[in-house]
Amino acid sequence: MTKEYWQENKYELITTFFIFTNLFPAWFPEWMYYLSFLMILYKAFEFKIFHQKGSILFLWFIFVLWISSFLGAGISARLIVFSMVLYICRPVDSEEWHLYKLKLLKNICFGFALATIANFYARLRGINMTGTDIAIRHHEKIGVAVEFSGFSTHAMWASCAAALSTLFFTNYLLSNQNSKGKTMRYVCFIMISISLYVTMISASRSAFFLSLACAALIMYLYSEGRAGKISKYIVVTGILATIIVPILSDNASAMLAKKNGLEITTKNSSRDVLWSERMTEFESSPLTGIGFAAYGVGNNQKIERFESGGSYISVLAQTGIIGASVFMMIWLAAFVFPKNVVRHPTIVLLYAIFFYFSIHCILEGYMIQPGWYLCLVVWLVIGVMTEIKWFGWTSDQYAKLLDQNADEEDDE
Repeated sequence: MTKEYWQENKYELITTFFIFTNLFPAWFPEWMYYLSFLMILYKAFEFKIFHQKGSILFLWFIFVLWISSFLGAGISARLIVFSMVLYICRPVDSEEWHLYKLKLLKNICFGFALATIANFYARLRGINMTGTDIAIRHHEKIGVAVEFSGFSTHAMWASCAAALSTLFFTNYLLSNQNSKGKTMRYVCFIMISISLYVTMISASRSAFFLSLACAALIMYLYSEGRAGKISKYIVVTGILATIIVPILSDNASAMLAKKNGLEITTKNSSRDVLWSERMTEFESSPLTGIGFAAYGVGNNQKIERFESGGSYISVLAQTGIIGASVFMMIWLAAFVFPKNVVRHPTIVLLYAIFFYFSIHCILEGYMIQPGWYLCLVVWLVIGVMTEIKWFGWTSDQYAKLLDQNADEEDDE
């Protein structure tokens, strides 16, 4: 990012900073994260999106969430916040609002890189927030090995940011093949290695292997007509992997310890237990669900933070068949097959991130957890991907739109 970019995008960069304070809750107060919502809402009023034609499916999903909660566990502050997330992220027929969200996502992707560098530094300095006395006692109590989270308070938070950092630098590397900036290419290779390393030591098998799969997807999308140039990076990546695999293998014990610990402390795996609980909740109210952010049935039903086991199964449990059906229509409205993806660097990166979230949300529940910053990110991506389909841009049209916007910012 150039000095000019920092000067011209101070508002968006400050908003991004507030979003990422949620990744490091031990270092920043919680209200800073929610302040980012107000800053995005301010921009929404500025662009007058409330008077623009938007996706009716997002509004229907909000309506279903409120009905499910009213009939189920009741209305909560989490429902209000999540409704706000859905409303500000919904697709809108406005190029200006689309470009604003795109700029915000660009900053967020850069934030993933900075967060990964911070956690890598924490590793070098022996800093681990899940290694505190309280965290160690908690892990010992449930019989699970202590994981690495760096400056974050949860290992999954660190690993997911690192996985997305891998995609960011893979896309940057492959989308700038014709540039003469060799130094930046070396930086990309180094950052990809660091990102994979942090993902590995954070003990998330799903995030690690999914980041590799999505990186391969990016490589595939850029390979059309450029197989020779892409093959060069495959060779370099193979050599790089030969060097770093022994290092990664030494730290793979964290993944195995996590897996073994869970198998020892539960009759089945922990996710089997969680999914069984969600299905019990769904069966208790199959049509409308038990209500947003709720878990348990009967007198044991509560509304509070809990381990969901996955986004999709939680949507089914909390909103029933009706809510799950609306949700699937929202997702399908954003989905495109790889062969139909516009080969523009911005769209390729967003598609890879969309693909990552679509698969990872099978196992993780952040899509419906507004208290976690990735909830905001995933819905921003879904909204932007839907808008790209709406507008039907080609690669040249999209590039022209971005260039025109950049020229307008320079004129300002």
